[in-house]
Amino acid sequence: MKAIGIDGGGSKTEFCLYDESGKILNRLLLDEPSNYHLVGIEKVKSVISEGIEKVSKGFTFDVVGAGLSGVDREADRQKIISVFKELGIKRFFIQNDGVAALWGATGGVGILVISGTGSIVIARNEDGEINRAGGWGYAFEEYCGGYWFVTRAIKALLDHKDGLEIGSILEKKLIEFFEVEKVEDLIYLYYSGNFDKAKISSGSKIVLEAAREEDELAMNILKVGLENVMRMVGVLDKRSKFSGKFVFSYTGGIFKSEYFLKRLKRVFEIYFPRSTFTDPKFDPSVGAAMMAIHEERLKG
Repeated sequence: MKAIGIDGGGSKTEFCLYDESGKILNRLLLDEPSNYHLVGIEKVKSVISEGIEKVSKGFTFDVVGAGLSGVDREADRQKIISVFKELGIKRFFIQNDGVAALWGATGGVGILVISGTGSIVIARNEDGEINRAGGWGYAFEEYCGGYWFVTRAIKALLDHKDGLEIGSILEKKLIEFFEVEKVEDLIYLYYSGNFDKAKISSGSKIVLEAAREEDELAMNILKVGLENVMRMVGVLDKRSKFSGKFVFSYTGGIFKSEYFLKRLKRVFEIYFPRSTFTDPKFDPSVGAAMMAIHEERLKG
């Protein structure tokens, strides 16, 4: 069986044509978003149509799997279902992009942490039950997401200015990174018409760099983030009835930091010694295809 897998986010959409024997027959990356909350349902329809047509050119396929950001509720799923029906796609399966990422990383069963601008921890067990923790949006505390790292750091630096927190090399580093004159100017990253959560998140590499250099403030922020991620993993372990024995993996831009990955692995192995920490097997677009093939098989 062959499946097209779609990994759709807020800035790009990736397509792959995958054979269940494990072969990736074709790939396509469109620098176009497919979160309908951001660009509208007609734009999503256009992107999906173009991607399916191009990635399947010269091939046949049996089913389409889509993991799309912004598909968090049944009402969201129904909107995307209507898109596929209008495009004449008869066999398809739709889920949140986090579920597709979990399929790609673990093969469909286990727990995955996604850390990018924001973060979420998501689990799927052998019965197909999906559980999640976090992922409520950048305005809330998404532990170990880039926006969270930077916002925590800036808040601590402002507290230091008020005499409530320790000093840190982060003050100089973040002032230079964001090209402002003094620490209090960092608030205008948030309170101006140029607010850009991705730009704020990009400073997370500076926070992690300071932690690697053993800056006390940065190390404390990292410690809080990792501990809370592990708490969420523990909750999903119980909800999914893994009994402390499961496969755990990761994905997202924060993991470009080798230091962060090493720290996460070290903490995970302390908290969950009976579980397996693994690098992602495949990317989310392949995961979406694997997910679709699995669901199609279940239908008989």
